[in-house]
Amino acid sequence: MISVVVPVYDGEKYLARCLDSVFAQTARDYEVLLLDDGSRDGSLALMRQIEAARPGVVRVFSHPNKGVANTRNEGIERAAGKYVMFLDQDDTLDPDCMETFLDAAERADADVVIGGYRRPDADGRVRVVVRPTDEAYIRYKHLQAWAKIHRTDFLRENGICFFANSIGEDIPFTLRENALARRSVVIDYIGYNWTINEQSVSYTMQTGLERNAAGIRLLLEEIQKTRTDDALYEYIVVKTVIYLLLACGRVDAPDVFVRHYRELFLWLGEAVPGYPKNRYIVRGPRGQERRISMQVCLFLTLHRLGLIGLFARAYCRGKHDG
Repeated sequence: MISVVVPVYDGEKYLARCLDSVFAQTARDYEVLLLDDGSRDGSLALMRQIEAARPGVVRVFSHPNKGVANTRNEGIERAAGKYVMFLDQDDTLDPDCMETFLDAAERADADVVIGGYRRPDADGRVRVVVRPTDEAYIRYKHLQAWAKIHRTDFLRENGICFFANSIGEDIPFTLRENALARRSVVIDYIGYNWTINEQSVSYTMQTGLERNAAGIRLLLEEIQKTRTDDALYEYIVVKTVIYLLLACGRVDAPDVFVRHYRELFLWLGEAVPGYPKNRYIVRGPRGQERRISMQVCLFLTLHRLGLIGLFARAYCRGKHDG
C-alpha cells in the first residue's frame, strides 16, 4: 500500500535511527526504497546490509550524485505502492504515522493527505511544533513533501515531480499538487519529526543573494508554470519572493540586497501584476502566523514608500560591495 522513499547522501550517521522508526510502524503493508545518491561514506554498504536483512521490504538503488530532487523523482518512478511517503535520512516517524495517513487517504479517497510535524534538535528536544488546521492556507503553509501521503498514480499522471534546483525543490511540487488534487485532506495529527540539521539545504540558503541568485530565478520561473488566478496562490508567490530576500540576503551588503530586491520585484510586477491589491496583503491568510503576515505587510509597505534601501542598511550584516 505504501512506498516510503528515502533519499540517502552520506547518511551513515543517521540512517539506522531513521529506518528503525519505519520498521517500528504499526502499518505492515509497505516497502522502503533506499536511493543512494552517490554517497562517499559507508551509507551504501549499510543499506545493502539492511536490504539483505529485510528481503522484500527494503529495496536499494544506487546512482552517481544527481541531487535530492532527482533522487526523489526516481523514487516516484520505482514505487510499487498505491501511495508514496517521503522521509529524509535524518528524520523519523512516530509508530502510528503510516497507518494514520493511510487510513485517512483510504477513507477520503484523497490524492494527498497533509499532517503536521515537530522540529527536534540533535539531542531530541522539540523546538517547534506545527499543528495542522483545516484552513485553505495549511496547504501552502507546509510546502515540504513529507508529513503527507500522496497517491502514486496521481503524481505520475499529472507529472508532479520535484524541481532539481539549489533552492526550493519542494515548492513547485507542492504548488502543482495543490492546484491539481481532486481531493486533499488535512488531518489533526503530528507524526513526522523533522530534525534540525545545520548542514541542511535550508541553512545553506543563508549564504547570500549573489550565490543563490540563479537558483532563485529558476525557482520563481518554475512556480509560474503552475500559475492560477487564486488569490491565495498569488499571495504565496509574493511571500516566497520576500522570504527568499530575507533568508538569503541577511549576510549581504546593503547595496547587494537592494540590487537583488529590485530585480526580484521587477519580476514580481511582471509575473503577478495585481499583487498590490491582493486581499491577503494587509492581514495575511487565516492560519498563517501573525509574525509572518506582519513581515510581508511591512516589507511591502517599505517597498511602496521607497524605503527598502534604509531597511537594508539596518537589516544586512555584510560589508559594502566592492
